[in-house]
Parts: sequence; structure tokens; C-alpha cells
Amino acid sequence: MRVLHFTDLHVQRRPRLIDLVTGPKRIIGALNLYLLGRRSHFQRVVQEGLVQAILEQAPDVVVCTGDLTALATDDELEAAHALLRPVYERFPFVVQPGNHDTYVRERRPGDRMRRWFGPWMGPGGPRLVRHGGAAFLTVETCRAHLTSRGQTPPGELAKAAMLLDTLGLRGRDPAEEGLLLFWCQHYPLRDRHGAPYGPAGRCLADAAAVEALLASRSEVGAVLHGHEHHGFRTTVPGLRGPVPVLNPGAGGYAHLPAKRRTAHFSIYDVQDGALVSVERFAWQGERFAPEPGGAYATGG
Repeated sequence: MRVLHFTDLHVQRRPRLIDLVTGPKRIIGALNLYLLGRRSHFQRVVQEGLVQAILEQAPDVVVCTGDLTALATDDELEAAHALLRPVYERFPFVVQPGNHDTYVRERRPGDRMRRWFGPWMGPGGPRLVRHGGAAFLTVETCRAHLTSRGQTPPGELAKAAMLLDTLGLRGRDPAEEGLLLFWCQHYPLRDRHGAPYGPAGRCLADAAAVEALLASRSEVGAVLHGHEHHGFRTTVPGLRGPVPVLNPGAGGYAHLPAKRRTAHFSIYDVQDGALVSVERFAWQGERFAPEPGGAYATGG
């Protein structure tokens, strides 16, 4: 089966005054977008091109690891919902919020996004879904915070461990059952060099606790994340050996060849419970095409 992974679309709509008075984080974000020029880093034509590429690739499952929006306004969430309609109406879809989707305080982080994407997110907390030979455990790590520092909610990792227990595979290789389990979260655990991801204002505060859980379990076959717009892959220790950690890079990024930056998404080929290949697609200015030289060959 083929699993398509994208992240960090950053759909933008100019905020209204009422959007900006709901919290200082949105004000900071809007200044960054519209005064400091970050708005130009993401383009609607690329986002629309990503949707078209997904339809052309016809994967078995589509996974998004967060940051559908720039400021988490209702207008942006509605626009992201409309943009992705051809995807979630045609394919099994797994999505979770990113830090840009949780810019304002909520009873539970992600509740605003659930108004549009609830059927593909679940009610909150860790969620385990299975589609064919792949399973996806989503763990929410984002919150409203003045910096981009994430934090897994209290009890979230214990609940995730309980969901892993329901598979009945503890200490065993899930591939024996023809299953590959993807652990999905927004924040990276490691950087492109394999070191703990930083700086402190952008990282997951309890990344070490997540890694400790992964190192104690046999079920997790790969970790999918976003947040870092320049894609890379690395590993973390696992009970059965190194666990691949995969980030395709931002799916809505503008085409900036002079800076070696463009949008990407990845396709994971899963066979008999194993990840047999990773193919990454890059936006070439008019359409997405396989990355020259193979996945991550060009960096960025």
C-alpha cells in the first residue's frame, strides 16, 4: 500500500480585527506574515498543486502532520477545508493540528480545527486508526504559547501506550502480522544531524519522554512529523533497532530555487508490514515531480 504524507500547508487569509484581539500570538504571527514578509514563503498555487498531485498519485491513505493554516482563523480553516475537499472525500485521511493551528487558547488544543476536520482528527487525545496494512497513532503536541515550543499534554503518552497495548503486539514485530505502525506528531524529535531538535523556543519540550516511550516499544515502525519546513530524515532508538523519523518538508512552500527551497510531499511504500521505500516529490514551479536523485537527495 502507498501512504502519502504532507505537512505545513500554511493556508493564509488576511486576518480581521476581531481575529487579532483574541490573543497576542495572532498579533505576532500577523506581523511576521504581513510586515516582515513571511507571507510570500507560501503560495496558493502550490497548495492547489499539492491537491492535484494527491489526486494523480491516488494513494491508499493520506496523512497530514499539522499546520494547515498560518494563524488558525476561521477563514483560514474554512479555506483549508475547501481546498482539501477532493482529498478527504476520495481517500482515507488522517490529520492532526500543528502549532499554527492552535494559536488561541481553547478548552482543548485543536478544538477550533475540529469544527472543520473533526471526522479525520477524532475527539482529542491520542488516536489509533488502521487502514489496511498500516496503522496511525496520532499524538497531539501543540498548544497556544507565545513561542513555538510544544508540550505533550499530561497523560497523553500513557494513553498512547495503552492504545499500543490494544494491538496485542508488545515485544513482537508487527511485521509478523503484516502491519506497519506510524507514530504521527507535529514536532520533530531530532534535527537533520540526529541531535535533539532545537532551539528551545521551537522544540517539543518533552521530546525525551516521547523517545523513551518509543525506545521501550516494539510496535512503532516509523515516526512522521512536520514543523520544520526543510525536509529531512533521521532515526531514533527503538526496541528492535533504529526507527526512521521522516519529514517531507512544507507542502505549501513557494518555489525559490535560488535559496534551494520548494514544497515537498512523500509517499511511503508499505509491504508485508515493512517500509520498503520512500519517494519524495518536489514542486518544480508548475507541478510536483519526483525529487531528482531520490528522496532527500537535494536537501531542503
